[in-house]
Amino acid sequence: MSDNCPAPLTGTEAEAYVARRLELPVPELLRFPRYFLIETVNGCNARCVMCGIDFESKSRPKMSWRLFSRICDEIGTWRDHVEKVMLYLNGEPLLDTRMAEKIAAMKAAGVGCVNISSNAQLLTPQTGERLIRAGLDQIYVTVDSLRKETYEAIRVRLDFDTVHQNVLDFIALRDRLNPDLMIRLQMVLQELNYDEDADFRRYWGQRLKAGDQVVVTRAHNYGTAAEVMKFGDEESINQTPCISLWGTMVIMTNGDVPLCCVDTEPLYPLGNIALQSIEEVWNGEAMQRYRQIHTGGRRPEVSICDGCTVWREEKAIAESGEAIFVAAE
Repeated sequence: MSDNCPAPLTGTEAEAYVARRLELPVPELLRFPRYFLIETVNGCNARCVMCGIDFESKSRPKMSWRLFSRICDEIGTWRDHVEKVMLYLNGEPLLDTRMAEKIAAMKAAGVGCVNISSNAQLLTPQTGERLIRAGLDQIYVTVDSLRKETYEAIRVRLDFDTVHQNVLDFIALRDRLNPDLMIRLQMVLQELNYDEDADFRRYWGQRLKAGDQVVVTRAHNYGTAAEVMKFGDEESINQTPCISLWGTMVIMTNGDVPLCCVDTEPLYPLGNIALQSIEEVWNGEAMQRYRQIHTGGRRPEVSICDGCTVWREEKAIAESGEAIFVAAE
């Protein structure tokens, strides 16, 4: 640790930090997850240069409907507490051909906000209409450049022209079928597109509407699994606990619950929802132990947490809806 870095937050100060970032007292956060990342399909059609996941080793299994229904039922009993259900993890959710049905099931369970994040290669008008009619509340679409050559150098295996047209078509569909559906256009800032920040925000801001978001976020290091551009805040990361341990549960296709969204193997298993309830895992011994490590100022003891830049302050700002770059009215 550098001499210029302050001592890590511990005890009540660490808990106060978590409560501030997640906007709820810690005892309320411990009742049940506020956010869910549910991996309904394990695979991706892209090989992005900044990604820390080895998709070549993935077999693209899909979550069984039985397991999904079990998860849906329990989340439904906590619908007044749950803020958002995100039906994706680190891959491409539209590889799941039953995604629209799963969105509809979560909405039928009473979930207020159902979200997906897509690279839009498979977001055809037909698929887009199914998603909208199923009740989708939000979609995050990452388009990492306005330049075809740069985009295809970052989002390997994807086609810029297809993605660009799919996004424009989806915006028009949304405007016609459900103007309340929020669209976020994202760019992951890195060496190849570092000069596009302002142009990206201007271009997409002119095509979206009030309430939509245009967000430029710095590339993160997938729990140090990926070599990405340095932004100067890396030394301060270990001074604070990671808020995902109090805010977000991740569920994989077979029901495994990893420590967080970048624990993709998983190397730090917390339980399995096919065998346990969400509530049991959320307050299980393993999860409590990791929370204690983080509030004890000992984050570097967990190698995947040591220096991980996923949950920077800017990510929480965007997730809260107070996006830094919001389309003008």
